[in-house]
Amino acid sequence: MAIASESIEAASEFGWRAYNVEKYNDVPINQIHSWNLHITDSSGNPTDCVPLQVRGGMPAHRHGLPTQPQWHQERDVGNYRIDGLKFQMPGLWQVVFSCKDDRERTHEFIFEFML
Repeated sequence: MAIASESIEAASEFGWRAYNVEKYNDVPINQIHSWNLHITDSSGNPTDCVPLQVRGGMPAHRHGLPTQPQWHQERDVGNYRIDGLKFQMPGLWQVVFSCKDDRERTHEFIFEFML
């Protein structure tokens, strides 16, 4: 396990915000796990966004994620679960979640953190 630092939230260019509910507490190293995200619109209201993809990796090492995480909308508006995340070593990581709103705009939420 590792304690991660850095932001627990990310903003899209349209002012929407995504919050990592786990707050990076006890992020497992070399284990597949899940995250829960909460997304709000520019007014701070929970909102739906159609999940598109998850990508990321270690920028300094120039490699991507070792898995292909998938994200799914939960029952409650604005809540999402990302399954299949894995970070195989300590260092600076970046994870990018993209989704599409009802106006067909693509939102990207970029999380950078140190494990």
